[in-house]
Amino acid sequence: MADSPQDLRTCPTRIDGAAALFAHRVSPARCQDRQRGRYHKCFTCVYNHAYVATHGMPVPEPVRLPGPRLEPVAEEATSVPTPAVRPKEAARPAVRVG
Repeated sequence: MADSPQDLRTCPTRIDGAAALFAHRVSPARCQDRQRGRYHKCFTCVYNHAYVATHGMPVPEPVRLPGPRLEPVAEEATSVPTPAVRPKEAARPAVRVG
């Protein structure tokens, strides 16, 4: 059974709070596998066993659902008048042949 987004954690979740250049959402089981396999980013992660033993488990991070959250646009912003545009034919200069 697939893990729900609430069960996943960001790998690595940096101790210093900095964003990782490449981050993945992994299950706790996958996190444990990476730690056992000495994954090269685990030493900077808040889920690292040594860090958890000293500081306790971190507070779960909020889950951001896919897709942007759009706010409604105010009516005043949409009613801005646009400048008049001449048709293309009228905008071109006449060409003399002869």
